[in-house]
Amino acid sequence: MDIKERIGFQVLFDFKDPGEALDYAVEQGFSAIEFNMSSPAFFPENISEKTRRMLSISPIPVLLHAPDGLSLFNLHRKPLEGIIDRLCEVINLADEIKAKCVTIHLGSTFHISEGGQMKFMHKLFPKEYESALRYSLKRLSDYAKTKTFLCVENTSGFRYNLSHKVLKDFLSDEEFYLTWDIGHTNRLKGEERKKEERFMLEYAHLIKNCHIHDNYGGWDEHAVIGDGNIDFIHYLSKLEKLDTYFIIEVRPKERAVESYRRLKKML
Repeated sequence: MDIKERIGFQVLFDFKDPGEALDYAVEQGFSAIEFNMSSPAFFPENISEKTRRMLSISPIPVLLHAPDGLSLFNLHRKPLEGIIDRLCEVINLADEIKAKCVTIHLGSTFHISEGGQMKFMHKLFPKEYESALRYSLKRLSDYAKTKTFLCVENTSGFRYNLSHKVLKDFLSDEEFYLTWDIGHTNRLKGEERKKEERFMLEYAHLIKNCHIHDNYGGWDEHAVIGDGNIDFIHYLSKLEKLDTYFIIEVRPKERAVESYRRLKKML
């Protein structure tokens, strides 16, 4: 399909329930909707059976974004198991409502002061954190295998060297998929940006979701499209022939609609 037929927007705090958000998306002409499950309104336990049935027959594709703040970089097994269990609940919901994919963040480690420098824990204990990440991703990939596409987004701990090492093993076997947030890539400079672009393009066939918003490269503004310096045509031209949704991640909803208008004009 043409890119214009795959553009949706992400909802977080603008709506009191999924039905209201879906109605708005359809009214505004969006071709998809992504629910950010950081909102209590979208927690699995807060979505009724009636709403689940409604979402399963949605007139536009539904995508899910797992709650932020759930880090898979945890050496404490009981808390880590709790995080994995929560993500499995999101996967179950995705399966039930026929969501196209679920986007997750790997999370990050914390840093400490050592010798007058700030050092991240994964650099002090690389083997232990690599092991925890492998364990977590294996549990999740096995669980999601017949239920939905589980996509890792390029943010926070995604950029750790150990993460790339681990992810390449899963991606090579197509046990995981990707969400490319081009706004996040735009914040990188020089070789760091080139490295991330090379990684994403190497596994471009596994990109199921693309997050779209603008910035000037200084911080993660999530600005209206056109209120920044991102070369959207450069990035979208690399993804247009792939089985990918393009999700506008701009808030509140009025700014998402304005971004939609500008993006369609740009295309």
